[in-house]
Amino acid sequence: MASRVCHPAEPFPVNASAHYRQLDPAGLANQLAALPFLRDRLGGNPPDWTIREVSDGNLNTVWLVHGPAGSLCAKQSLPHVRVDPSWKMPLDRTTFEAAWLRETEAVAPGMVPPFLHFDPHLYLLVTGCLDDYVTLTEALARGENPAPIAREIGFFIAQNTFHHSFRGTSFENMARLEGFFSGNTTLTRITVDLVLTDPYHAHPRNHFHPALTTLVERLHTDGLIHGAVCHLQERFFTTRQALLHGDLHSGSVMVRNGKSSVIDGEFSLIGPIGFDLGMFAASLVLAGFAAASEERRQELHNSLALLHDSFLKTYCHEWMNHEGAHDLSPSFLMRDKLEILSQQQKRECAAIVEDAAGFAAMEIVRRLTGYAHTPHFETLSQEASGDRQHDALCFAIDLLSDLSNAAGKLFGTGSGLHS
Repeated sequence: MASRVCHPAEPFPVNASAHYRQLDPAGLANQLAALPFLRDRLGGNPPDWTIREVSDGNLNTVWLVHGPAGSLCAKQSLPHVRVDPSWKMPLDRTTFEAAWLRETEAVAPGMVPPFLHFDPHLYLLVTGCLDDYVTLTEALARGENPAPIAREIGFFIAQNTFHHSFRGTSFENMARLEGFFSGNTTLTRITVDLVLTDPYHAHPRNHFHPALTTLVERLHTDGLIHGAVCHLQERFFTTRQALLHGDLHSGSVMVRNGKSSVIDGEFSLIGPIGFDLGMFAASLVLAGFAAASEERRQELHNSLALLHDSFLKTYCHEWMNHEGAHDLSPSFLMRDKLEILSQQQKRECAAIVEDAAGFAAMEIVRRLTGYAHTPHFETLSQEASGDRQHDALCFAIDLLSDLSNAAGKLFGTGSGLHS
C-alpha cells in the first residue's frame, strides 16, 4: 500500500528540518510501527523484526527491515557525507529521490523499487526491499551475462526520459518537474565538480594509479580534450531535455535472474538524455576493460550495442505511438508525414547518442582519475590493474578527442572497443 503523505503532483517540501533527528535501529522501528500500512507489511511487532544496516554509498544510512510477513528498505539522509563527517551536506537529497521514484514508478513500473512512504521531516524514504538482488557491479564481477540487463536499462532510460520530456508530456508538467528538480543543486554541484570539472586540472580530490600519470597530464593540458569538455559542460547545463536519474552506474542497478531494478535517484535533475545513457555505458566499458578474459571483455563490450539499440527502439516506438498530452510535435502536425518524422527522429537520436558517448568518456575519466573510483579493477594485481586502467583511459581520451566519431567507437562496429 502506498503512503498517503504526498502526491506526485504536489512536490515534497524541501529543507523542513526542524524535527529532524538521526535514527538508530530502535528509532527506525518506532517510526515504522507508527504507520499501520508499514507495520502490516512487515507483520508482527518491532521485537519480531530484524533491521540490518547496509549503507555502502557515500551519502546516506540505509537499512533492510524484515518481518514475519514481508520486508522493506529505509534510507535516511545524514547532515554530512557518511564516509566523511567533516563534509557537511543539506538533508534534502532523499526529498528529490522520493520525488524521482514516484515520477519514475508511474512510467516504468516494475523497474524501480515500489515507493511506500516518505517523511519530509526526518528525510526518511521507505521502499520495497529488493530481496535476493545484488548490485550490477557485483553481478558483473561474478560473470553474469550483461546482455539482458543492457537491454532492460536501454528500455528503462528511453521509457523514463521520453515520458518526462516535452515529447512525452505537457509543457505545464515539464515546468512543474523543472521547478522542483532544479532545486537539487547540492548533488548536481557534486556532478559538476567530480564528473565535469575536477579531472581536467590538478585538484586535491583527484587520485589515480601511477600507470596513468602521463595520460592524466594530457587530460590537464590537451586543448582538444578541454574543448570537448567545455562542449559537454554546455550540453549538461543548457539541454533541459528530460528528467534524469543523474547517477546511473552499475552500483545504482540491482539485478536478479536477468531482471533489473534502478535505485538511488537522489542525483535526479532535468538535463540531456544522453547523460544517463552515457553514465551507464561507462560502467559496461570499465567492467569490460577489467574482465578476466578476452571472451568476457568482448561479451561486455558487445552489450553496449544492445544498450544502444534497446534505447533507440524504445524511444522511437514511444515517439511514434504516444497518445498522451504533449505539446512538442503534436500528432496532428506529423500525421501522414512519415519521411519528415523519420528525419526528425534521426537527428534527435543522433544528438542523444553523441552526447552519450561524450558523457561516457567523462565518466570513465572520473572513475579512473577523480574522487570516486570504480570497483571493477579491485580484484586485479597492482600491475594488471594499472595496465587495464591505462587502456580504459586511452579509450576515453580517444572518445573525447573526436566527439564526432565517438558514438560509433563506443556503440558501433568501427575502430575502438569493437575492433
